[in-house]
Amino acid sequence: MLPAAVQEVNLTSAIRYDSALLNFSWNSVVNDGQPSSFMLLRYHFDRLKAAAALHGWEESFTWPSFQHICQHAVDSYDGPAKGGPLKLRLLLHRTGTFATTVTPTHPLNTDPMLAAHISPSMDTLPQSLGDPINLFLDMAATTSSLFTITKTTYRTHYAAARARLGLPDVGGSADVLLWNTKGMLTETSVRNFALFRRGRWVTPHDSTGCLRGVTRRWLIEQGLVATDNEALLHKNTVQEGELVLIFNAVEGCRIAVTHLCKA
Repeated sequence: MLPAAVQEVNLTSAIRYDSALLNFSWNSVVNDGQPSSFMLLRYHFDRLKAAAALHGWEESFTWPSFQHICQHAVDSYDGPAKGGPLKLRLLLHRTGTFATTVTPTHPLNTDPMLAAHISPSMDTLPQSLGDPINLFLDMAATTSSLFTITKTTYRTHYAAARARLGLPDVGGSADVLLWNTKGMLTETSVRNFALFRRGRWVTPHDSTGCLRGVTRRWLIEQGLVATDNEALLHKNTVQEGELVLIFNAVEGCRIAVTHLCKA
């Protein structure tokens, strides 16, 4: 029998809501050409539909109903920093019903996709990107499964990876770089990533069992990040002090720096 935590799992997606996104044409393109304060909203819809199908769940929600759910959650928010940038967390139950939570998030200092346009060979990074975060290579494998390729509320494996490095379950200014039982790098505990290889940013292939993230999809489609078709991203190739492109659908793209020792 599956653990209770797995039986009660929900699919989830975290979405940035920010009026600053109205200024970026790349966000309009994925929203049927219309400016949107939701970051890559159509891709969240696509991912949840695909994940529901993989889990064998009800997926009868439509694009209009999905838009309404997201907008209603934001419009109903009356907490701290109302009117500022928000993080909308969607939970999809196996019955096809949604639950939402809304919390404030950090403001943008620049285009959230800017970091994907830089090269580690640059003498200095743009100040608007902030300081790189620390990214520690995990000390043990994380087995790939349905719960790594889809984003769910079952996060025991991510919590275990963070615990091995002495990191809290959530939050903090550091992250952990995961690898599978074949030694192939997959993702971090809360982000997708890319390493600079052969003159470009390269992200793990789907076959590694990595999360098929929303921002990852956009970066690949735009040619800013390439999929690792040559098995370049093995844990043994990671060097101390490498710059890493990390990304998710709330922060956008950021820069991290690798560490091979314990946090």
